[in-house]
Amino acid sequence: MDTEISIGKFSSLKIWITKNHKSKDDWSRSKKFIIIKITTHDGVEGWGEAFSIHLREKAIATIIIELFKEISEIKNLSLNSFYNKIFFLRDGHGGLDFSSATSAIEIALWDIAGKLKNLPLNCLLTDNPKPDVSIYATCWSDLKKDEENYLHQVEKYFEKKYGGIKIYPLFENTSNSVKFVERVRKIVGMEYPLMLDLAIPKDLDQTKTFLKEVSFLKPYWIEEPVDGENISLLTEIKNSFDMKVVTGEKQSGLPHFKEIIKRDAADILNPDISGIGGIIDMLYVSKEALNNDISISPHCWNSMSVSASAMLHVCSSIPNSEKAEIFPDYIEFTKEFCELPFNIVEDKAILNQSAGLGMVIHEDILSNLSTYRMDEKN
Repeated sequence: MDTEISIGKFSSLKIWITKNHKSKDDWSRSKKFIIIKITTHDGVEGWGEAFSIHLREKAIATIIIELFKEISEIKNLSLNSFYNKIFFLRDGHGGLDFSSATSAIEIALWDIAGKLKNLPLNCLLTDNPKPDVSIYATCWSDLKKDEENYLHQVEKYFEKKYGGIKIYPLFENTSNSVKFVERVRKIVGMEYPLMLDLAIPKDLDQTKTFLKEVSFLKPYWIEEPVDGENISLLTEIKNSFDMKVVTGEKQSGLPHFKEIIKRDAADILNPDISGIGGIIDMLYVSKEALNNDISISPHCWNSMSVSASAMLHVCSSIPNSEKAEIFPDYIEFTKEFCELPFNIVEDKAILNQSAGLGMVIHEDILSNLSTYRMDEKN
């Protein structure tokens, strides 16, 4: 990992916050995406993306602007000096908002570094990147679809031959939840990777009952059975059930993940690629996890442009990547303003291997699809 590449001085920062976008089949609606572009005085462009949080998108954009002003004053800026500056600015008060902002900027700096070296990002991160990345598809909608709609969408995803499907199985009672998973298993078969995201249920006893009763359906993993901050409960769940436990998507900063690893509270970590704080933090967590036989499966509830590319480059460069998360419904919207930097071929994603992140984004179209745009110049 080369973090000493000289980035140069900045000339401008642009930020877009996209509108919510409903899919053509009325299945889902995308969240708002926060996409940034940093340009150096030499005209090199770097694209980044922050994890967006409902009602806090503009607040995260404001943090990005203030951070941009701070790092613009650094002489001989490199990824390492940026990382050290962010550590100082964090001052023990991080949080997902701040880490989402630093993630966006750091991803953009890696993109610039790759272009300066004329190398794809994964080749900056390792000498031997994998040629493709295993993926799974997340099947989720915020439009309150009923069970039949959901099963129909599972069928569509299964026909695409993705390397697994993640569903949200919890309904009003345990019996209905287990029956739903059983119906999904009839569609995909018993050997197909089926991930269950419990999305932090409120009733712990009901959660434990569900896990006990659903175990015969062989879930590939159980995600967020409890709040990721509650490491003791995570450890209890992991030790009580013979299923892989996944956590990390809402957390940031190295101390939390080190504690998760130390206490053996999860089998797989899934920090969000645009929320953990940056790619360097993701690589540190990955290395620590590897030393403890824990896998990394980055969360990516973001656009399928900048964030997805960064996620795939990281997964292709680390030895303990499990599967990368893809939102097929978000690809439809992303393609309106971006030429995807990767191809999905059944259960694999193949990066285009252009310099940096390989992004081609049409700014005029992105602006038309956005509710907020900011242009900051030095």
